Amino acid sequence: MLRTYSSKEHIEQLSVAVKIENLTVEYNGRPTLFNINLDIPSGVLMAVLGPNNSGKTTLLKIIAGINKPSAGNVYIYSRPANALKNDIAYVPARNSVNWDFPINLYDLVLMGSYNRLKKVESPGNKDKVSAREALERMGLDTISKKSICDLSRGEKHRALIARSLVQDARIYIMDEPMIAADEESINIIIDVLQELRHKKKTVIVSHYDFVTIPRYFDMVSLLNVRLIAGGKTEDVLTEENFEKAYGMYAGMIKNIRLYMEESNVRNK
Repeated sequence: MLRTYSSKEHIEQLSVAVKIENLTVEYNGRPTLFNINLDIPSGVLMAVLGPNNSGKTTLLKIIAGINKPSAGNVYIYSRPANALKNDIAYVPARNSVNWDFPINLYDLVLMGSYNRLKKVESPGNKDKVSAREALERMGLDTISKKSICDLSRGEKHRALIARSLVQDARIYIMDEPMIAADEESINIIIDVLQELRHKKKTVIVSHYDFVTIPRYFDMVSLLNVRLIAGGKTEDVLTEENFEKAYGMYAGMIKNIRLYMEESNVRNK
């Protein structure tokens, strides 16, 4: 039986942030994920990679406690996933959000404080300061009164991440936070992901661009319903693993190796 921890100090000292055991998820009798076993260390930046319909979003929602598995278990700092929901900030895919809702950007970001408020409470001064700081960090402070329906694609991505920053969680789970975003937004988002990791947060991101993964991510989970491989980036991104996940690999591996070589040169 896994040991449980009651204090924040003990939780922060645990080396494994997320432990997934024999996880299977089925929809309409078909497995979306099958028999996944994976440990995600605390304080890493992990990419979840795989082809369309490989189970990336499903995995993120299971870890976040939004959906329930058909079989198996997910532990967050040794506890069941739903026991520490306030310690997990989930950033959904941009297209899954109703952007026609009649609120402005500031109010959307302030919603990040709701997880720690009681039902009858309203956000206080500290929450409002956190929202303003998050907007500034994401480069959105000058448009805080803008209606969310008028935001660009990149601004929408940044807005959802700003909302998660207000939550001040230990684990951040993001569903393709950079897809179809402009270059400015991508650069800001990458900087924030790196900052979260430096603050010892655990960040799990489904990512569409396998070529840039070696630059940004410590670890990778490569999915195609099953877990093809999970671990350090350089160990997972191999020809054999890509062939299993995608059925093709030559061009991918060549580009990935070039990026990895360039990154190694810059880091020396």
